[in-house]
Amino acid sequence: MTTTPTPLDAFTRHTASQVVYQIFPERFAIGGGLGSADKLASPAYDLPQAHKCDWNDSTLQQPWGHQFFGGDLDGITDKLDYLADLGVTGVYLTPIFASPSNHKYDATDFFQIDPMFGGEAALQRLIAALHARHMGLTLDAVLNHVSDQHPWFLAAQAGDAATRDWFTWQADGSYQCWQDFSSMPELNLANPAVRDVLYRQRDSVVQHWLEQGVDNWRFDVAQDVGIPVAQEMRAIVGARFPNAGLLGELNGFSGAWFQAGGGYQGMMNYWYRTALLAWLAGDIDAVQMNHALRDARAGYDLPGLLCSWNMLSSHDTPRLITTVGSAEKARLAMLMQFTMPGVPLVYYGEEIGMEGGADPDCRRPMRWNAADWNTTQRDWVKRLIAMRQANAALQYGDVTVLGDRLPHSNALVFLRHTEVPGEAALVVINLGDEPLNALLLLPYSHWYDGVPLHDALGAAPDTKVQAASVRLNLAPHSSAVYQAVEPYTRYNFFKARNRI
Repeated sequence: MTTTPTPLDAFTRHTASQVVYQIFPERFAIGGGLGSADKLASPAYDLPQAHKCDWNDSTLQQPWGHQFFGGDLDGITDKLDYLADLGVTGVYLTPIFASPSNHKYDATDFFQIDPMFGGEAALQRLIAALHARHMGLTLDAVLNHVSDQHPWFLAAQAGDAATRDWFTWQADGSYQCWQDFSSMPELNLANPAVRDVLYRQRDSVVQHWLEQGVDNWRFDVAQDVGIPVAQEMRAIVGARFPNAGLLGELNGFSGAWFQAGGGYQGMMNYWYRTALLAWLAGDIDAVQMNHALRDARAGYDLPGLLCSWNMLSSHDTPRLITTVGSAEKARLAMLMQFTMPGVPLVYYGEEIGMEGGADPDCRRPMRWNAADWNTTQRDWVKRLIAMRQANAALQYGDVTVLGDRLPHSNALVFLRHTEVPGEAALVVINLGDEPLNALLLLPYSHWYDGVPLHDALGAAPDTKVQAASVRLNLAPHSSAVYQAVEPYTRYNFFKARNRI
């Protein structure tokens, strides 16, 4: 049944109303009209292991982390009109700080934008262009580890007393490193001096770049950074930058991060991804799928769920169409991504149907020739964004899960609703091989008897509320997003006096 409305602050409503587009900067676009050959002639790429590629080369069978195609920040700035036309409201970049790799998760200097990407001047041009379009920028923070070429680590390795305990050393002279990659020594976050330079001081990494105009941070490997660090960071950084979003990465169920309180406002919602892809693959049934949505609502609480990113693919996973096997299934997955509580995160190229297997194949360069696009897919993404942005319930409404009330179907059914009477959306995804024809009891007080419901996707037939019930009639492997309409010219169903 529907719950008592959860009060939402302005930050949560604003965050939940975003649509974020993820970019792997090295593979999105090259600025200034340059091709790969000209760009890669820059001294920034004069590295011993660098493998210089043409934009159309394969990402496979090359040295992992050291194949370069030439993408940069000015290339992103040049393509912002494309993103604005798509309807996204913010951009998330994987790391852009100085590093010898293409992925930059092994920083050598957190205070320098990598010259490959154009340096700080290019970042400032990107920030200005984004803000001129009322779009935000999220950067990727890697607080858990650095490159083994970072000056902090080199000094510590040489016995420098000031930085020796910035890392964790073992008796044999080895050191703690991320998942045993010796090129990524882990920082000792128990050391206050390390936390000072990362986020506690005004000139720390996190605060410095927020002061330079960055809007939000996504924190890599949240489970390694830890809950206490997230709590302290939220208190310190939030006091100075109350509008900055702090989001963590955890490839699993993130309930404990919210139950602890005071840490990240949101998490990357891999829980959704696991459930959606398993349901589409037939590995779980609709009962588990409906419960997965209910579990997230209970475990994350509404503000945490709304501020988390709904992601179906990323630079770490195979691309969506490759995973699900068809554009049709990908569209069903995207519909769920855009209607379930949370912020949709679109990995670059998903909107045009790009394919790709596991890393590094999922990091192929963006295709800018429109002849290579799946335009049906792009139109679908644009339509989903427009639908979501036109309905407050789909942005920051609560959720009531209903699909498990239909035990003989293979359907996910849920109602999104705000505290405003009638401001709601009933989402139905029928993954079954048979039509879904069922009467659904609707425990929602503000869709009144006789209210007409129209499918915003235009596929399912219109229906109406009949004494707290709705007749559903959907074709196999189809979906509907029902919204209420006012049918009369001199009568309104949804009166302001019914607001609590």
